[in-house]
Amino acid sequence: MPIDSAMTSKQPPARLPLLERRVEDCFAHLSSALSPLGGAAGEISVGTFIGQVLGLAERLPEAGFAINLCDNRYLFTLGFCAALVRGQTNLLPQNRAPATQALLREQYPASYVLHDGLENLLDSCPQFNLNETDLRADACRDIPHICADQLAAIAFTSGSTGQPKANLKPWHTFVTSSRMNAQAMLGDDYREQLRFALATVPAQHMWGLETSLLLPLFSRLCISDARPLFPLDVAQALQPLPAPRLLISTPVHLRALVHSGVAMPPVKQILCATAPLSQDLAQAAESCFAGELIEVYGCSEVGSMARRRSAQTDLWQLFDGLELAQDLSVIRGSHLPQEQPLQDRIETADGRHFRLLGRSDDMIEIAGKRGSLVEMNKLLLATPGVVDGVVFMPEAGQQTVTRPVALVVGTDITKQQLSARFAAHLDPVFMPRPLLMVDALPREENGKLPRAKLLAFYHELRNK
Repeated sequence: MPIDSAMTSKQPPARLPLLERRVEDCFAHLSSALSPLGGAAGEISVGTFIGQVLGLAERLPEAGFAINLCDNRYLFTLGFCAALVRGQTNLLPQNRAPATQALLREQYPASYVLHDGLENLLDSCPQFNLNETDLRADACRDIPHICADQLAAIAFTSGSTGQPKANLKPWHTFVTSSRMNAQAMLGDDYREQLRFALATVPAQHMWGLETSLLLPLFSRLCISDARPLFPLDVAQALQPLPAPRLLISTPVHLRALVHSGVAMPPVKQILCATAPLSQDLAQAAESCFAGELIEVYGCSEVGSMARRRSAQTDLWQLFDGLELAQDLSVIRGSHLPQEQPLQDRIETADGRHFRLLGRSDDMIEIAGKRGSLVEMNKLLLATPGVVDGVVFMPEAGQQTVTRPVALVVGTDITKQQLSARFAAHLDPVFMPRPLLMVDALPREENGKLPRAKLLAFYHELRNK
């Protein structure tokens, strides 16, 4: 199916719909009773959702920015859309810490915190608690429209330095990218086939925002408000959802689910992103869930941009509406404010399919020999007994040679066994030194591991 002409127009229309759904359709599945909705649980229709959005929009504070810290996925979506209708910009921080709230309040003084019962709130910042608001409303058939150029959200990422980086998202960018994503991720029938989805990722981060909030707005996807963590909870959250089911997750979480031994309900499709996924894990996930796994490649600046069936191929297919330019160094799209540089090196034969060659800083040189941190991490994560782990280069110190470091979360595996595994596959100069066993890595909610946070964690371990 070709991309709609509205998706490729250089001049977006003046106003765009909040969603493109049938009002009688199922929009969300509430896993438990929500008190702001009068104890409602089960399915929420699109029309009911619209009515609740319009009712909430009228009651939101007068402000320019809403710091959306809602934990429940449905309430987050409700607040996000109500802020849009009110003409406000959603601020999406990388965490809910008071220090982060204070920083945002300082940078955006015309802001307030939108939450659903968060306890560690900044006293000096205006607050609006959805859990203390009656959100019940009659169904509405009239779909609101949003100014195409309205700044819908500012998504903050940690970045390599740990300093929040602001990514500005106008509404027309979200609308166009969501249509593109729906077609690329779900297929040509994304407007016809009703699917029921469960996401294990938070809605505040770009991968969760694109899939668990924006996809339900622009495709026939009914999203569960549950965000289970443990394997048994994931299985129990999937079970009541009608087929065809969709699971949205990350490689870190999929690894835990696959190796848990818990029997999983079958799903039609798994969408996975935020870190490289090995072919072995992709094949194991497809077997575990009896469904097709689609891995998605993207970045916060652009969003999702390419897909592959990782169990079968290492070739990525670029989404329609995007193109590579300037010797494969930038990504271009008519809906993007500007060309965006690619952080990864790639190779392509036809401009639409490509292989990732890793980032420039993934290649290291020790004693005149070159090695790849990507390959070292693949080796580590493919080791039986390894639950999670990372191989990285620390900051250069006073030692003559800086060597890779390995931090490993494992079960039934020893440091000696890990060292033997590395020794069997790596040149001695690339052997991780030190190799430390840890209880957990300091990953963010979306599964990513920012370098600044990793280095601080390593420094803390070394000083114990």
